[in-house]
Amino acid sequence: MIDGKFTTVCDKWTPRSKETVSRFLLRMQLPSEVHRRMRHLKHIAFWKGSEYRTFLYYASVVVMKDYMDCKTYSHFQLYFCGVTIFSSSAHQHLWPLAAVFLRKFVKEFGTIYGRIYMTSNIHNLQHVSGEVALHGPLDGFSAYPFENHLQLIKGWVRSGTKCAQQVAARSDELARVYRAVNTNAPQYPRLKANGAGVHVTADFVLMPNFKDQWFLTKDHGIVKFLEAKQSSSFPITVVGVRFLSVAELFNVTADDNAFSPFSSAELHIYQSQENAPSQLVEVPWTDIRCKLVAVRLPTHSLNRKPQHPLPPRPNPDTIGFFPLLHTFMLE
Repeated sequence: MIDGKFTTVCDKWTPRSKETVSRFLLRMQLPSEVHRRMRHLKHIAFWKGSEYRTFLYYASVVVMKDYMDCKTYSHFQLYFCGVTIFSSSAHQHLWPLAAVFLRKFVKEFGTIYGRIYMTSNIHNLQHVSGEVALHGPLDGFSAYPFENHLQLIKGWVRSGTKCAQQVAARSDELARVYRAVNTNAPQYPRLKANGAGVHVTADFVLMPNFKDQWFLTKDHGIVKFLEAKQSSSFPITVVGVRFLSVAELFNVTADDNAFSPFSSAELHIYQSQENAPSQLVEVPWTDIRCKLVAVRLPTHSLNRKPQHPLPPRPNPDTIGFFPLLHTFMLE
């Protein structure tokens, strides 16, 4: 789309469109757990895998809505939902449905984009369900940890000769280093040292700022974190503001009768207005389901020439909420 490859389904993005989308991506306030921020589309050739991952999970269904016709966007939603479902054990009950989504995505890909683009990567989506059944969620056997480890390996190389030997030597040295067991390892949950937040787990923090203050409760409530407190009766209690009105962000409609329209609420993806009616609540930390990524939805089309008649845009201050996948608290 960006370079005009799929001209049968959409026009090549204009410089104005690329700049508009880039500004949207740069304004996204990603949680502290997402260490790599989104970059401008002019750098897309240098995007890391983790950046594409962030774009897929937390921005794509918002951005692509304005650059695809209804049929193509519904087709893309099959891919988004399938990959999202397979990315967490919290969605394990939906894995059979995710397999249906990806098979349908592959089946229709050639018709929509052209059989010339039916590469092995597209074909292999049909086998994702089998791999997940064997090895667990996609994040459990992805290459992202190795990609992140490459920066460490790069630092081990001091010259351009015998690079492999240098890496092997440094690796051996580290393996020989005796690491004492830390008997004072932090226990979770625990309040932050400055008292301004709470570490629910080592990779899940809540703080009173827009990017880190949203979480989902086990009874499907969206709560804005205000503070955390500790008492003798219960270790950690979170005080926040719970929205009284939320709605699904989208739904996926199929052409056949294999399954009924699938709501984003099944994936715990919602939308609500920031100034919606709310109430003050106190939530035991054990009632927290996951942290949420909050994305302010555009109030106008990102595309000056929409590919199809668009439904009314959200009201100002409407926020889309996406689960931060690795923070699901599994029972």
